[in-house]
Formats: sequence, C-alpha cells, structure tokens
Amino acid sequence: MDQAYIYAGAFGLLTGIGIFLIFASLSVPLTAATRRSMGESTGPRLGGMAEGNITRALMVDLSKRIKPEGGDLEDRLRRSGWFYKSAADFHARRILASLVFGMLGILISVAAMVALGIPVRVLFVAAAGTLMAVLGFFFPDRSLDGAIRKRREVLKREMGFGLEKISLFLQSGSDLLEALAQTSSLGLFGRACSVIAAQAGTGRPISEVCSMVREELPVTPEFDEFLQLVQTSIAKGQEIIEPFRQRATSMREMLRRAIIEEGQRASIRVTLITSVFVLAASMIVIFIPLLMILDQQGIF
Repeated sequence: MDQAYIYAGAFGLLTGIGIFLIFASLSVPLTAATRRSMGESTGPRLGGMAEGNITRALMVDLSKRIKPEGGDLEDRLRRSGWFYKSAADFHARRILASLVFGMLGILISVAAMVALGIPVRVLFVAAAGTLMAVLGFFFPDRSLDGAIRKRREVLKREMGFGLEKISLFLQSGSDLLEALAQTSSLGLFGRACSVIAAQAGTGRPISEVCSMVREELPVTPEFDEFLQLVQTSIAKGQEIIEPFRQRATSMREMLRRAIIEEGQRASIRVTLITSVFVLAASMIVIFIPLLMILDQQGIF
C-alpha cells in the first residue's frame, strides 16, 4: 500500500511536469522565442544557455498565451509601486505559482487520503493538482490588485496629515510650492507633493506635472481632487487656504472612522476566536466524561 501511495504521488508529479513541457514545446518555438525575447527590452534576454533564462522565457510566453494581459498591465505595475519588477516578471510568476500550487495540491490530496485510510485515486490527485494549479496561475493577479489597494489606503492616510501641514504653512505666509515641498517626508503623498513643487518650480505646465504624478499612484478620487485644487491655485496665482483646510478636516475624519471600524472588526475577530476556544473546551469537559461513562457501561 505504501508503494502505491509513492507511485501515485510520483505519477501525478511527473504528469504535471509533462503537461507543462508539452504545452511549452508546442506553443513556443525556440527560434521564435529567442528572437522575440532578445528584442524586448523589459523581457528576459536569451544570449545563451549559460544565462539560464530560457526557462523563464518559456514561462513568460506560455503565460501570455494562456491569458494575455491587456495594455493596462504596465499601468497597474506602475501604480502598485512596481510590486513586480516588470511585465516579464509578472508572467513568469504566474507559471511558477501555478507549478508550486499544483505540486502542493498533489501532496495535500495524497497526504489526506493516506491519513484517512482511503485508497489513493490517481484521478482525484490529478484533479486536485489541476485545481490548485489554476488557483496558483491567478495568484499574482490577486497579489498585484492587493498591492494597489494597500498603496491607495496608505496614500489616503498620509493625505490626512499632509493636507493639514500644507494648510498650516499657507496660513503662516508660505506660498503653495514651498508648502508642498515641506511635506516631502510624509511617504507617498509627501513624495508626490515634492515632485509637484520641484517640477512646477522649473516652469513646467502644472497640468503636465499633475498628470505625471497621477500616473504614478493608484486611482484615488481624494487625491485627484487635491491635484485639481493645486492646479487651480497655481493657475489663478493665488493661495486657496480654506479649501485645503476643509479637505484636511475631511480626510482626518475619514481616517478616524477607518480606525474605529478597524478596531470594531478586530474586536469581533477576537470575540469569535475566544468563543471557539471556549466552545472547544466546553465540548471536551462535557463529552469526555460522558464517553468514559459509556465505555464503563460497555456500550463501546
């Protein structure tokens, strides 16, 4: 029986590797992959076998054929702060994650059947490995979306403090560009303000500067309103203190509500976890003596 388990696991692993190699060989002719990869500045280079990038190039091309990404991939990567270094890295991670998840699916399914004393079914092992491989293929997409979402939340939190600092500098008599430059230490928002101050100070049109900054950060309505306010203020040549102060108050209130909501969710999670442990302890206290009594009565 142990040999059957070993054979089933090895068969499932070799089958997955074989399917991957078949797809790779059929979909990516080596000469075409070499010419294409050497022509892409952001993709892997194929300068020779010693560089070890042939497998990477095959994975990139296979990922593109399975699910081609739209033209917004570079934009998503840029807005995420380059969570993946390049589009080629993103596609390679897809195939790598698919292989890793597939192997985990095979190992988990075999281990579960062995633990439960169920005969190993090759079809079930293959199905589990395939399902996990599909989940692994889409894992980098979810990770990239999560990175963009987290970066947006960070930007919104920093805006609450940054806008207050800008309004204080404006009230003290500083001009807008100087006030923006003074927020350079406040993370993403501070760096964006520093870029605006530096670029606008050189005489570059403020509309171009705002567009450049907007493209580097996640789409955030609150930040777009801030850029519009900056653009209007510079275009009119006058400092608009009150709108900055009002926006700072609004962002701080939003941040306060977010902190309260997160605290409530954490409290609910702690309550649920505590309830589970209490319930488990109660079940042990109740059922173990009952089982001992039933065993003494000869029922078991």
